[in-house]
Amino acid sequence: MPTQHLDDTIAAIATPSGEGGIGIVRLSGPRSFMIADKVFVGQSLKKPSQFLTHTVHYGRIIAGEKDASAFVDEVLLILMRAPKTYTREDIVEIHCHGGLVAVRAILDIVLQQGARLAQRGEFTKRAFLNGRIDLTQAEAVLDIIQAKTDFSLQSGVRQLKGELTLELEAIRETLADLYTELEAVVNFPEDDIDAAGYENLKQKNREACERVRRLFESGHEGRILKEGAKVVICGKPNVGKSSLLNVLLRQPRAIVSAIAGTTRDTIEELAQINNIPVQLIDTAGILQPRDEIEQEAVRRSRLNIDQADLILFVLDASAAVDAKDAEIIQAINAKNVIVVFNKCDCSLKMDFAGIQKKFLGAKTVSISALHQKNIDELKELIVQNLLHGHPLDAHRILISNARQLEALGQCSQALALAQEHFDAKVSLEFIAEEVKTAIHYLDQITGRDISQDLLEKIFASFCIGK
Repeated sequence: MPTQHLDDTIAAIATPSGEGGIGIVRLSGPRSFMIADKVFVGQSLKKPSQFLTHTVHYGRIIAGEKDASAFVDEVLLILMRAPKTYTREDIVEIHCHGGLVAVRAILDIVLQQGARLAQRGEFTKRAFLNGRIDLTQAEAVLDIIQAKTDFSLQSGVRQLKGELTLELEAIRETLADLYTELEAVVNFPEDDIDAAGYENLKQKNREACERVRRLFESGHEGRILKEGAKVVICGKPNVGKSSLLNVLLRQPRAIVSAIAGTTRDTIEELAQINNIPVQLIDTAGILQPRDEIEQEAVRRSRLNIDQADLILFVLDASAAVDAKDAEIIQAINAKNVIVVFNKCDCSLKMDFAGIQKKFLGAKTVSISALHQKNIDELKELIVQNLLHGHPLDAHRILISNARQLEALGQCSQALALAQEHFDAKVSLEFIAEEVKTAIHYLDQITGRDISQDLLEKIFASFCIGK
């Protein structure tokens, strides 16, 4: 485990900037109570260092012991003694009135009394370094803060509770036993292994490989839940793209008009579609730009189409396919598409069968954005497409962290190679090396084996105060 200097006391503002009912300044470290003694004046004669742990006290913050009359703010002070704290260090929290000036003034005071301004994520990093949580749980803290939906919040909470840790530790224990048995045979060749014993070792590796593979394959769903999917609405002018965007957003975000070409730029908005965070992009329906603005709009539309996780290709079901439709069909035919036949409440002139032939395997749906007909069916198709037909399972471990996924991929490759060696009856010494490599990648995920540089990079993505 990397070494860190934990003998100083850190402080930071733990609440967002701006006006609010409450602002919080948090301290952690061996001098937390000493600093609180200097800056807090309560209603009793006791100093904060004499308070019982995990108690709340009303009082005032002053500029320091030498200037007790300099009253800064009325506060509630919470004192928590190690080791039963977030960081396993002594912690003091000062709850003052919200507002940037008041909170900043109190932070400046505690810094003047000997605290150091915390680095990004340093409170959580100390919780990791002091052994209260492992690295997957530390990263889950950030996932919870950044959660965009109820499902992503639940996923983060499950990881914070240690469910991923338990699964990884169970896999590691299996691999550690396997490695020990392999090394024993390699180092003591006189204790030869029979066919049944060989098959038992092979089965252990197979089971571990399958469990790692399942975790790794959850990464697609995990990424969608964490980052959201990019869904592009495209089609020629005046087919109802903006109307569809407004319906999916449940608010009038885009201007709707019978005049073709009303949308002259891409419109991007975040939405939740059946608990999936989605970045909806309404592209300009301009194929032959009339000026520089429309040229840029077309460029952006095509760029978004190239980068989309899913394309909603909107067609006017009350009209026949024309050259403009055909041009878009050619541009998106090899991509992930749901064909949306809009205006299905009108007299239908669309060649539905012909369009379905052009998009073999693509789902189609008929809707009326104006009357909000079949919108729920469209939403269900969007979710099924993005999750590859897998229903959202709130009780399943989903990996959304890129670092964890990369390590799981490397671990899976090592175990797959070990399995190939087993099948080919390669020397057990080579198999043991692959198993050892797999254990190394598991330890990278939990933080048992991680470099200082990578550790700093992980916590640099946190906010100051967490």
